[in-house]
Amino acid sequence: MLELLKSRRWIGFTALVIVAIIGFGFLSRWQWDRANENRTERLAISQAEVMDNVESVNDLVEFTRLEVTGVFRDQDTQLVRQRPLDGGNGYWVLTPIQTESGSRIWVIRGWVGASTIATEVPKIPPAPTGVVEIMGAIRNFDEPLEDVYGLPEGVVAKMSIEELDPQLRPESVENRVVQLISSEPSTGDLVLVPLPEIDEGQNISYAVQWILFAMVAIVGWFIFLRREAKTPMEPYSEILTE
Repeated sequence: MLELLKSRRWIGFTALVIVAIIGFGFLSRWQWDRANENRTERLAISQAEVMDNVESVNDLVEFTRLEVTGVFRDQDTQLVRQRPLDGGNGYWVLTPIQTESGSRIWVIRGWVGASTIATEVPKIPPAPTGVVEIMGAIRNFDEPLEDVYGLPEGVVAKMSIEELDPQLRPESVENRVVQLISSEPSTGDLVLVPLPEIDEGQNISYAVQWILFAMVAIVGWFIFLRREAKTPMEPYSEILTE
């Protein structure tokens, strides 16, 4: 058996198995890390702090629940493209709300389905006029996309402060977004965007699978080694006389 391990073929095969095991280990660790991140985010959503009569949302932790009172600036409404919901493609509708202190906070008012024509912007129900009281959850801005061209007016590629209406930033606009949960009065016939449903179970199952793959690689290496070691080798004299 030791003589087999010294052969060039088995050295190469062993090296390949070791590389595969290391790769499986890294993939398993990555899935465990993702599971921990998802668990932390799930707990943040379910155990979020509730705050009343908020004037500023700067630096609040994501998914914090809060109440905001102000007036919607419907003329500044923007659509964030490629936001699927229940199997359909559509847009998030973002409208800034101006509080009594003068700060402006972007609010995810809801979701609207996309038209079958890519360049056609769907009709958006207007935001309610007058003072509105909303209950929402803090969401962070997205990172902006670069080199995005050809979008219709009022449509952005990402929910980023850099891509939203430049006239509203940066001084007067808060650095967080509020995802609407409820409002008084109602904000129109938009579909409310649900909060993320996060489950770390899938990542945990993938992590276990990669560990099992590593074990299969180890067991397979031993099986192949023992099988070849037990296979009788034909004498060289017999091979030469054939």
